[in-house]
Amino acid sequence: MMRDAIYTKAGSFLGWLGGLFISLFGKSPSKPAAEDLKRAEFKTSTQRLGIRFTEKIRDVFRFRWLRKV
Repeated sequence: MMRDAIYTKAGSFLGWLGGLFISLFGKSPSKPAAEDLKRAEFKTSTQRLGIRFTEKIRDVFRFRWLRKV
């Protein structure tokens, strides 16, 4: 019983110590550059994506595409 408590405390301490070392010496992720953001931007045109919709599919989803003014 007592042995489990010692292992738990030792494990907690080692975990805390490991987290401290990682926060101090770990490499932080680089900030995204303008080119990265441009590459991640999605165009809304389905033709540019290479997707073709039939008229039947367009009729089903048309009410979502048209916005009331």
